[in-house]
Amino acid sequence: MSAAAVGMGLWEAVAAYRGAVDAATAAELAGGGDAAFYLHRAALETAIADRAAVRAVISIHRALLAGALAEQIADVTGVTADQVAARWASWADGQVRLRERIGTGMTREEYGRAAAVLADRLNDGR
Repeated sequence: MSAAAVGMGLWEAVAAYRGAVDAATAAELAGGGDAAFYLHRAALETAIADRAAVRAVISIHRALLAGALAEQIADVTGVTADQVAARWASWADGQVRLRERIGTGMTREEYGRAAAVLADRLNDGR
């Protein structure tokens, strides 16, 4: 990812992407741009995808806390319930470690509440 896109938040990257598309010529949009044009777009698209993926797992976490089942989340995200559980666990484990190291992140109690919804999938690896 380009250095300019690395530090961008989601909405900053979306705004930069819109600006790049708005400023593009018809030829660039149709495949006639130079490498720098497409590298810049690829960097912004990657930043957007990465930031959106993090936001999605936070929404999954909040849905779990609000009572959604893994199967419901799977239905709306287009992944399996196993993938929901794996994505959540990967993110949530990091959040708990963050809390333990620097005091921000997820408490073990909050982790436990969400994990209880996923317990079947997290415990037996289905």
